[in-house]
Amino acid sequence: MNIFETVPHGIHRTQQFHREYGANAMLPAIQWADVFKFSKLNDTHLQALETLYQSAVPLALQVFDELEFDVFAPSAYEPHGLGLFDRLAQQEENLLSRLEAESKDLDDNTRHQIWSMLLRGGAVLVFKAWLGKVKTGQDQLDTSQFDELSDLLFIKNSPFELAERLGINSHSLQDHIFLMYGNDVYLDRFNSLETAALFVDLGVYDAAFLSLRDDHVADYLKSKGYVTADQIDELQCALNPLFCTDLTPKQNYIA
Repeated sequence: MNIFETVPHGIHRTQQFHREYGANAMLPAIQWADVFKFSKLNDTHLQALETLYQSAVPLALQVFDELEFDVFAPSAYEPHGLGLFDRLAQQEENLLSRLEAESKDLDDNTRHQIWSMLLRGGAVLVFKAWLGKVKTGQDQLDTSQFDELSDLLFIKNSPFELAERLGINSHSLQDHIFLMYGNDVYLDRFNSLETAALFVDLGVYDAAFLSLRDDHVADYLKSKGYVTADQIDELQCALNPLFCTDLTPKQNYIA
């Protein structure tokens, strides 16, 4: 059944419909290849995104419903108190349990993609896709709101604990995809400093490059012996030899 064929008319009734159906794991279908048309997605990537979507969105919507928190309302940008934050954090174990169950019959490559995406904001991404779908009926991301709460949907588990839960080798040499949407790159942040260091170990990122863009990451990687201040300075000059002392634009790599 196409869920949009049963949607009532009127924007408020439509949004209420999707809140209720989504919380009960009845989600509108999303064509991920259409959302990320500028990325080369294979069947493994598509299955990983769909598994995250079916697992993460209903749990988040259940919390929002219980706390009478309306993700469509302007007030959603300014949550009051810590109830929402605490309840979403409590759902992390439920999400992991659901992902374990959903992924047990998937192949190792797909489970590895789920792991990689989760550590880099995959749950945030699929929620933005759900918002875009229910607001417009189109396969697109909603980039107009929810940014203030996005970090709440970053799973906080250790990358090694998460790898164990999903039954994958955290150091296996498999790809880690980045997704293009318009002019933005997604899956380019980490859930923790530990994960950032792991992605340096895996060869996905260069330690000096990450350190140049994020001082918090730089302090951590220097303390762990991944990079020195001189190496960071050398990269700064190599990238901008005429203006070595100019400050490099910063980016927050940690959710």
